[in-house]
Amino acid sequence: MNKTQACAIVLETIQAIPSVLPYLSDKTRAAIKAGYIEGGVPEINARYNKEIVAAMTTYFEGGASTAPRNQFRQAMTEAFNSAMDTGWIDGGQALPLDEDAAAWLQDRISQEAGFIGTVFEQIKELRKDAELDFFAWVTRKADGYTGTVSTIYNQAKLFADKNKMLTFVGEDGDPNHICQSINGTCVRMKGKRHKASWWIAHDLIPYPGNTNFDCGAWRCQHYLEDDNGKRFTL
Repeated sequence: MNKTQACAIVLETIQAIPSVLPYLSDKTRAAIKAGYIEGGVPEINARYNKEIVAAMTTYFEGGASTAPRNQFRQAMTEAFNSAMDTGWIDGGQALPLDEDAAAWLQDRISQEAGFIGTVFEQIKELRKDAELDFFAWVTRKADGYTGTVSTIYNQAKLFADKNKMLTFVGEDGDPNHICQSINGTCVRMKGKRHKASWWIAHDLIPYPGNTNFDCGAWRCQHYLEDDNGKRFTL
């Protein structure tokens, strides 16, 4: 049996018995890493969305949360790893990821695992509502979670080309908001040009929810742009 066959068996086992996931060693988790996906983000999203819908629907239909929650987390881990590897390669680098990129990915996976735990707590309460259109709710949630894959992919491309020069540009948001004041983050960053590594190190890539911006990057349409005018977003 070769490594590829062994990985396939492990993956099939996890899909059939998701409860084994917490007991896998770090080495085993690395071995089943999904890797580069030729179909890119759309293909990764399609696979991930399908797994999310299946996991949440299973829990809505009754029973304990352990197995479907682990199914969701495993699907997320595979999707994030695939997106990171794919973005890294598309960004011009060869695997494996460097230390900084790998550390960022593991932190992001841990953060997302916490979000997944929270959504299952929500489902636990929603199961009491007999009038809820649970399929519409699940579909909406799944679309939101799969949207994160693009962020992972684009971040990987940024890590892959750390010396690329990027400038903070874009449209302002609410002129009365603190972010547009003289000391606001967006005003201070506008027109600044740094290497991609600088934007990464200072966590100042504008994406919705980035708490390093006074506005959380929710109220504006700022983004990073390279010297050729190519837009970079997360």
